[in-house]
Order: sequence, then structure tokens, then C-alpha cells
Amino acid sequence: MSKFLSLKTDPISQPAVKDPLERQTWCSLRIQVGARSASRLWDTSLEDERDALDAPAFPIAEWFIKNWWSLFHELCPGNSVPKNRIVDDSWLKWTRRHCLRAADSSLFLPKLYLYTDGRDLLAESHSDRSGSLPNMPGEFLNDGVERIDADATEAALANFINQTLSRAEGVDGDRLPRAVGQWRAIQNADEEETEFCKLAGRMGLDPYDPEEVSDSLAGFFEAMLTNADDPLVRDVTEVAKPESIEAQWRWANDASRELQLGPRSGASPFELPARRESPAEYGYELARRVRAFVDVADGPIRSVEETASVALQTDFQVMHGRDRIPGREIKAIVGQTPSGGFVVAGPASPVSSSRRFTNARSLFHALATSQRSPRLVTDAYSLDQKASRAFAAELLAPRKALLSRLTSGAAGPEQVDQLSEEFQASPYVIQWQLENAGVTLSSD
Repeated sequence: MSKFLSLKTDPISQPAVKDPLERQTWCSLRIQVGARSASRLWDTSLEDERDALDAPAFPIAEWFIKNWWSLFHELCPGNSVPKNRIVDDSWLKWTRRHCLRAADSSLFLPKLYLYTDGRDLLAESHSDRSGSLPNMPGEFLNDGVERIDADATEAALANFINQTLSRAEGVDGDRLPRAVGQWRAIQNADEEETEFCKLAGRMGLDPYDPEEVSDSLAGFFEAMLTNADDPLVRDVTEVAKPESIEAQWRWANDASRELQLGPRSGASPFELPARRESPAEYGYELARRVRAFVDVADGPIRSVEETASVALQTDFQVMHGRDRIPGREIKAIVGQTPSGGFVVAGPASPVSSSRRFTNARSLFHALATSQRSPRLVTDAYSLDQKASRAFAAELLAPRKALLSRLTSGAAGPEQVDQLSEEFQASPYVIQWQLENAGVTLSSD
């Protein structure tokens, strides 16, 4: 049986509540992620645990409706959701769209995040620090991330929303008709409208809000991005901003057309690893197989281009220095040409280690993800892009090789710099590899 997110309510009479929508939808609420209770809390008045909380259902349903397309289609903007207090503006905006607690700041709700990693839907719970909610009746206890079934979750949330809107029927004011109207639009969206809404949602936009999706942006979606799940379309919309997407999409299309880039044809000359839940593990394993195939053991790689040509058994040409890409989110495009070779194109970084890292990430996409179309190397945190970073780090600076050069389980800045120079990888990549290998990094 698949895991999914569900909200189950038992109506409670609360005649003293002033807001009529809240009064009419007040309930005992249980939130489940599979068999786990996401609403498990420590009740400070009872001094005991309980699995249900008392709250109005309407603000929660309203929040799900408002953020519906982003919840199912927008990536997390980092490797993980921060557990400490978030102060960065972009993280705050993302949190308002993806954290259930943001539904209403006056309500006692769990820090439950719902978002996609580009393949699966994730439900992530963060427990409350002891004493962090002095004005609330308790603290939520759950921590953890679960991969859940998107279709089953969509059905369960639709059931919760329908029940809530039915209970609120007859209440005067603008909020209920607005929520009902948007929910009907979501439920009745045809295939074309769904594609449009997925594109907007992936960019963190409400497709029904003209202040977020302007007429020009809506026209662009309708004219240019007809398949929301095309890999190249996903790559652009996972990182683009409304003000730059048209220029970025035009750059990707122009580069693809001018260089005649297409999907990869033919099989890999060696067996690719099976897909794994962890993108880092997949990237590391593929890097090890490439090194084994090109027979470079654990030493430094002199040329990424030459290594890639051997691994792909065809030419791998880098054309850094093309016209600057609008924005900073896209690093390069990679695809196969009619002659059978692969081409990587993008602006040239002035830093050699950055160029090598981008080229290594491009090799990952050439090997593992370009079967349907050319791919972009981007700043996104999808499974593919995260795996490409892990692959590049392990290809350029294998953890085993780094550890063999240390005399202890610790490393300081001088050793990091020495390893960075030897392997022609940035100090950040060396630090990342050492930390993942359990090495203690010192500042002395």
C-alpha cells in the first residue's frame, strides 16, 4: 500500500469563535503521512502526547487551494529544508507556499513541508524545539522525510478540501466564493490548462493570480512551453524567474538549434548503475564506473574532455564562451549532434576549477539523463542536478584518493588547498568530499 498525505477531520462545535468560516469548520484534525501521525504533539496542559489538534479547517483548505500547483511541482531551493530560523527572503517565500504552518500564523499547526524533488512528492516534518512556542498549547514532535504517492495524496487532499468547502457552504463574504472558484478551476482543468498550471507552479507562481502570472508570461507559456514534462522545459522552469524565463528559454532553444543538439542515441559503452533513492549515491557510483572504464584509478584527471570522450566513446567538445546566458541559474547546455559527438556550450567561467566542474556535470547528463532531449546544467536541486554535482565531485576528486593523502582524520586549510591544486577542483568541492567522508575540517 502506497504512502500518502491525508487530513482527517471530526467536526467540533465552537460557538465562541468570531470568524464564521472558522466557526463552521472547526474540527479535531489528524494529519497522517502513511501510518505516521504528522500531527503528533506534546500537550503542555495535559503533559502528555496526542495525535489530534483542534483547529478550523477552512484556512488550511484555503492554503492548499492557493498553493496547489506549487505544492506538487516546485522543487526545494536547496539541498535540504533548513531546520533553523529562516531569514533569507527567497526561503521565506518558498516556506509560505510549502509549509503547512504558514497557512495561518495564529493557528497551532505542524511544520510539515510538501514539495517535489523532480521525481517524487516528499512530506517533511520538523519537530519544535522545547520552549520555542510559549504562546501555543504544545509542541509538535515529528521529524523525518517520507516519499509519498502524489496521485493518492492529491485525491486525499481533494477529499479534505471538498468536505471543508461543503461545511462552509452558506457563509457570507468574499473568501468562500474565491476559494470555491479557484478550486473548481483546479478540478476542471483540461490537459492544456494543467500543462500551463504545472509550469507556473514549478516556478512558485499561482497561475490564477494575474499579479504573479502577467499577461505576457501567460502568453509565453501558452505559445512556447506546450509540454511541461519535456526535460529541457523542466530544466528551464525549475530555475527561471518570471523576468528572465523568456530570454533563458530563447538561449536554450537557439543554442540547441544552432549546434544541432538532440537526445542521446545508442547505449552506454558500460552499464549504468540502477537508479537509487539518493541522488548522491547514484552520482558517486556512476563516477566510479567512469573512472574504472577510462582506467584512471584514483589519480587526478588531467582533462575532463578527454575523459568524457573515452567514457562516451565519441567526441566530447566544450564550447564555453557562447553568448552570456541571462541570469546566473543556467551554466551550460549539453546534447548529441547528428555526427554522434556531444557538445557542451555555455559562458566561460574565469575560474578553471569551475569550468572543469561544469564539464564534469555535463558528462553526467550526457551519460545518464539526455535520452529524451538535450539537458541543461543548472543551479536547481532536482534529483538529476543533485546527482550531477555528486558525480562531478567524485569524478574530479574521489573520496578514496583524498583520504589516502591525509595522515589523520582531520584536515586544515593548507591541506585542502594542496588537494585542490592537485586535483584541479575548487576548495569547496574538496571540503564537501572530505566532510562526506567523515573528515573533521579545522580552521587552523
